[in-house]
Amino acid sequence: MNAGLILNGWMMVRPTQHIYGIHSVSRYLDRDADAVAQVWMLNRMRSPRARLLKEKIQSLGLAVQTVPRQTLDKLAHSRQHQGFLIETRMMSRDNLTDLSALIKQGINEATLILILDSVQDPHNLGACIRTAVAAGVNSIVVPKHNAAKMNDTVRKVASGAAEEINLITVVNFARGIRQLKDAGVWIVGLAGDAQQSLYQADLSGAIALVMGGEQRGLRPSIRKECDHLLSIPIADAIESLNVSVATGIALFEVVRQRPG
Repeated sequence: MNAGLILNGWMMVRPTQHIYGIHSVSRYLDRDADAVAQVWMLNRMRSPRARLLKEKIQSLGLAVQTVPRQTLDKLAHSRQHQGFLIETRMMSRDNLTDLSALIKQGINEATLILILDSVQDPHNLGACIRTAVAAGVNSIVVPKHNAAKMNDTVRKVASGAAEEINLITVVNFARGIRQLKDAGVWIVGLAGDAQQSLYQADLSGAIALVMGGEQRGLRPSIRKECDHLLSIPIADAIESLNVSVATGIALFEVVRQRPG
């Protein structure tokens, strides 16, 4: 990341983030068009969705650079850009301040937080973000180290959902979880060897659901911080579920148990 300026507790940085794909770009423009630094578009776009997005970009007064497919492929580091790519000015705050701010906003019976322990595949992170937004998750907490970072791949897989949720990066992960516990949040970890089934647990109230990484699941230090460990019953022929699939199952079981 490029160096930046500190302003009122915020780190202002130069454009470092590319977002591509018709849906992802459109959602970002709806949320924060002022943060868009540059727009690139394929020089031959004929679909109705592409025309609508082009009109939206032009209505916002953003200049569009039309480029050949080879150039756009190179800029996006992918062929899945659907003809559009934007570069944004990013802003971030100190991660522990974000977690403290989340707690200060108030924890209540509707609080639902997703904690991802060392999820390293950006495709899995993007899928988890999209599912979390669909389930009404308030925030996602991830460790600063040994975990996938928010990038263009994550945003593309999330398909616009990355702009709808607060992603909090925490240096001291166990300490961050203890902060949530002290604030009255129940910490529920998913582990394949847990004796209690997800479907046998009471998941009402303020919940933080903790999902482990792709290789080792929950780290021992994080397991110790959990108030409950639950498992998802699966057939013996399958050893484990993909983390994004397991996240969806668990989150929507929480949603199912909640009123309304």
